[in-house]
Amino acid sequence: MTVQAMKAGAIEFLTKPFGDEVILSAIRNAMQRSRAALGREAEMQDLRESYASLTPREQEVMALVVRAC
Repeated sequence: MTVQAMKAGAIEFLTKPFGDEVILSAIRNAMQRSRAALGREAEMQDLRESYASLTPREQEVMALVVRAC
């Protein structure tokens, strides 16, 4: 069951019985991962918006710069 849950995307797998601190720790970790993911998504959205604000020529130059890196 653990392997199946992990393949389905589970990050943690708690086996019963578990103590209060175990579940609280799992919740804290999930909240930290969520905050980090939301931060990365906000940063990506900012980059998309910045890129969209470029002129077609600026986008072309940007593509060449990125390709050269």
